[in-house]
Amino acid sequence: MFTLQCHHMAISAYTALAVFSAPAAWTQEAWMVVTHEVEDFDRWQAAFDHALPTRRAVGEIASYILHNPNDQNVVTVWFEWDTMERAQSWAADPALANGMTAAGVISTPVFSFRDIESTPGKRRVALERR
Repeated sequence: MFTLQCHHMAISAYTALAVFSAPAAWTQEAWMVVTHEVEDFDRWQAAFDHALPTRRAVGEIASYILHNPNDQNVVTVWFEWDTMERAQSWAADPALANGMTAAGVISTPVFSFRDIESTPGKRRVALERR
């Protein structure tokens, strides 16, 4: 697999192509929601924080960490991405899977993607309720 070094983390050519091929002026923002269990939240968060420059370089706009109130090692992260294509490319990147394993993710991550619909003066997020 061909990889590129991006800040402190390698990304695959697949992600690199998505990052550099989508013109920002013609894209629609997206949410990527990821839920997984970690061995130790503090260890996971240190790795998550360390990867911020890489995530920003490949299209992340913002992220929000949510804890399960009964178990802080069950983590949900909501990411806002500049494009759906970049969010999906990052989720499929083997570098992310390797980084999650190194950070102590012990369950299979569950990924969900949603478009963010924007109208003048108003932003509506299309998320489904469970």
